[in-house]
Amino acid sequence: MKKILIAGGTGFVGKHLISFLAEQGYFINVLTRKSNEHPSGNIQFFQWNIEQQYIDKKAFEGVDTIINLTGANIGEKKWTEKRKKEIIDSRINSIELIYQCVSENKFNINKFISSSGVGIYGAITTDKIYQETSEIGTDFLASVCTSWEAAATKFSSLGVRTVILRKGVILGKDGGMLQKLTPLAKIGINVSLGSGKQFLPWMDIRDLVRLYGFILSNPDFQGVYNAVSTEKITMNYFSKTLLKSYGKKSFLPNLPAFIIRLFLGEMSVMLLEGSKVSNEKLKNTGFSFDFNTLEKSLFSKY
Repeated sequence: MKKILIAGGTGFVGKHLISFLAEQGYFINVLTRKSNEHPSGNIQFFQWNIEQQYIDKKAFEGVDTIINLTGANIGEKKWTEKRKKEIIDSRINSIELIYQCVSENKFNINKFISSSGVGIYGAITTDKIYQETSEIGTDFLASVCTSWEAAATKFSSLGVRTVILRKGVILGKDGGMLQKLTPLAKIGINVSLGSGKQFLPWMDIRDLVRLYGFILSNPDFQGVYNAVSTEKITMNYFSKTLLKSYGKKSFLPNLPAFIIRLFLGEMSVMLLEGSKVSNEKLKNTGFSFDFNTLEKSLFSKY
């Protein structure tokens, strides 16, 4: 099997992806800041330090594909000017370092798979359905994604097939938004925010890791794709379905938008706004979803 290099493999998505690909028989090299990680089966760890511009070059030996999952959690802290810079730098500088290393050492990489977000279309709520060719937004989220994608696209100049996945909310019971909201839903608390009419582009973590496997098994796969499920849901529908999955109902009102804005400031747009996003381009590649409805995702056993 081919050998893959993964950057940013310690997060929610990265842990699931490494486990999935290892089970599929891939050999995986993981870039990590830690010095105490030990090899496990077909998984090996190699150190890097973005601030010091260092990567262990042994990480690239025999590697055919690089998967980039790096980036500071965009919803972890309030968007101060300092935090905004951290969010952007953590995405751009990591890609730049990998690009520089591949370019200078002429490593034979065939594919670079990078992340982006549906936030590139802007944090707004409309009935418009956004496709990969739609105009991009003008707010902070859009600027982050635009810079992120521009950095990844540089790999194309090296003759590397570049794939960019514009992800929505990734749903999995052991991480991300779902992990934070599940304890509230279990005791019957309404988790919908603001009007609740904002759309929530999403994808089940199990489909996402399968998508990576699909891309790896299709050598001609390249370009920008919206990584979202077909069902277009609102925040209200998400809350009701999550409650239902635990046999609960809630008659509590949504948490008012002004309270969220008061506590989160500019970052509140992530929770209060959202539009419909199309996955037609992705489906046209032949990829099929196992969890294409929210009920199927939330009600299924792990």
